Amino acid sequence: MGERSLPKRPPGEPKPLLDEDIAPVLARLDAWYAAHLLRDEYRFNPPATEADLDAFERKVGVKLPQSYRQLYRWHDGENDDRWGHIYGLPLLPLKEAASQWEAWNRVLSDFGGNRYEIPGGGWPADAVDPAYINLRWIPLTHDGSGNHIGLDFDPWPQGRVGQVILFGRDEDVKAVLAESLGKFLEWIAGLLESGNFRLEAEP
Repeated sequence: MGERSLPKRPPGEPKPLLDEDIAPVLARLDAWYAAHLLRDEYRFNPPATEADLDAFERKVGVKLPQSYRQLYRWHDGENDDRWGHIYGLPLLPLKEAASQWEAWNRVLSDFGGNRYEIPGGGWPADAVDPAYINLRWIPLTHDGSGNHIGLDFDPWPQGRVGQVILFGRDEDVKAVLAESLGKFLEWIAGLLESGNFRLEAEP
């Protein structure tokens, strides 16, 4: 894209990060998984340490909110590269989240630092950066093909710091899923508790 074609960030500031305690929704998820999955199928990792979280924070250059730290003190993701507990996607361990972030950093370098090298869009309008890459997007999940659910720490003015978005190689439109990590997990828990899902087990 030529310089004149770069999208212009609208004026204004996004809504601030929500200060959340996500312990109640993590307890709901624990209860649902324990009731509905066999013990050997509930394969989250042990909790991350504060040192792990501090190292990850330094790596990505983003101040991690309390809710993110709570999530990873609950479990440091799950060791599965394809199937998992978030819409069938694995919650990334911190080490793998850092690896994915580093991979995007390398792609951005290959693009000469132009995060709009591949044009895209954002939804809702003016809530999320329509960039192909933004290093302040922190991946939570990975589908094995370069796409993520993640946290957005560089939203546009109609968004909120820490909102949960879809981004990645095939996500031409970066979409906001929830205005915070806590609200996203409450959405997941609500879908599970209401039976609003379908499981298809492969042979």
